[in-house]
Amino acid sequence: MLMALLAAGAVQAADLTDVANAAWDYDGTWRADRKTWEAEQETLVQGRAALLPTLDASYGSYRNDRTIEDGDVDLEYDSEATTVTLAQPLFRLDAFYGYKEAKAFTSVAQANFYQSRQDFVLRTAQGYFGVLRAWDTLVSAQAEEKAIGRQLEQTQERFDVGLVPSTDVEEAQAAYDLTRVNLIVARQEFEIARDQLETLTGRQWETLAELREELPMEGPEPASMTDWIDKAAYQNPRILAAEYNAKAAGFTADRRFGAMMPQVQLVGSYTHNHTDPDDDSSGAVGGGGTGITPDNHGTQVGIEVSMPLFRGGSLNSQRKQAALQADAAQQQYEQAIRDISQQARTSYRTVEADALRVQARKQAIRSARSALEATQSGYEVGTRNVVDVLNAQQALYAAQRDYANARYDYILDTLTLKSAAGELDVEDLVAVNDWLSGQETLDLYNPDLEGQSEAQMFSPR
Repeated sequence: MLMALLAAGAVQAADLTDVANAAWDYDGTWRADRKTWEAEQETLVQGRAALLPTLDASYGSYRNDRTIEDGDVDLEYDSEATTVTLAQPLFRLDAFYGYKEAKAFTSVAQANFYQSRQDFVLRTAQGYFGVLRAWDTLVSAQAEEKAIGRQLEQTQERFDVGLVPSTDVEEAQAAYDLTRVNLIVARQEFEIARDQLETLTGRQWETLAELREELPMEGPEPASMTDWIDKAAYQNPRILAAEYNAKAAGFTADRRFGAMMPQVQLVGSYTHNHTDPDDDSSGAVGGGGTGITPDNHGTQVGIEVSMPLFRGGSLNSQRKQAALQADAAQQQYEQAIRDISQQARTSYRTVEADALRVQARKQAIRSARSALEATQSGYEVGTRNVVDVLNAQQALYAAQRDYANARYDYILDTLTLKSAAGELDVEDLVAVNDWLSGQETLDLYNPDLEGQSEAQMFSPR
């Protein structure tokens, strides 16, 4: 199902669906979660087994040396014993509630698996967009370093002809040194993000599709916060896991109580004994009062009733302990509802704010560029100083970074909101994949840093 869904949104460059396909088969955390889920399905089989018949067989081969003192008889012989026993529980409260407990634990495992799948989707998106985010930061840092460097050259030239004091040169030099540090950090973060994506997917990616410029970032859909909170309350996997865990704890307490009650089972057995005496044994087998017969067999069918009467108080203590643990699990379930509801509320408001922030950040770039142009003009005529120009340049590139971050935050926060509501799935990766461009691609190992940083410096965005 995942492969079919992800194949629907393929583009020319490696995109989010390609990364998700690779991570699906390689990511160790996700593979371990799948195996854990498969393993925990066996809990139900084990819980049901206590209600079903049991069939046991035993075989023994023995060497016997027997002396009968009154008859002065010494016997040496080999014997074999074969027993088959069938038991069917008729009344066992502990087994009945143990089965219900196993069913509840299986449901816990199922809910945890759904959460693991959501975590996988989020982890994949974070890995992919983490690379693009780091790249945008690196481009912005490179553009800022170039712009401040050119400002430093211009300031030095103006100082050489006596138009500005030396403090302007020192201010420009300090700003340039800072941008170089930021550039080093940004390059390192880009390489780290690229390595993390490769660790997630187990392969090296040459190019990735970048985000399109125009995206439908209009806020949560549906637009009602109550709808998101209601969905989170009844389908969030963490809430479901807490609910089933509380039920399992209740059945555990019932099982502990059932262990103190009578147990009734139908029992049937067949036994066959074979004796093979040595030829030189003194005395006769089957005679002389020895009571040894070559072969005998027998069957036994009946009802067995058992009940523990006293075991040092351990059974009652276990019952009390399980009851208290059931109360604690119920409190944890109620707290999970409150926590996840608050998480859904917070995620909703975050996405709502992200949508507004994207538009505001885009406008802030235009305003910062206009402010920079005005400040540079004022610097040329002597009404502004170099510090004003440097601050305006730094504000412009900070606005560009904030705009890029706002777009990535919107995407990831939207997926987080869906995760809180318990409806995040691989289809959401396909939907986000449609936001990627088939023409704008990022070469991860030979990126056009110079060209893109130059373009950003003069972008009218």
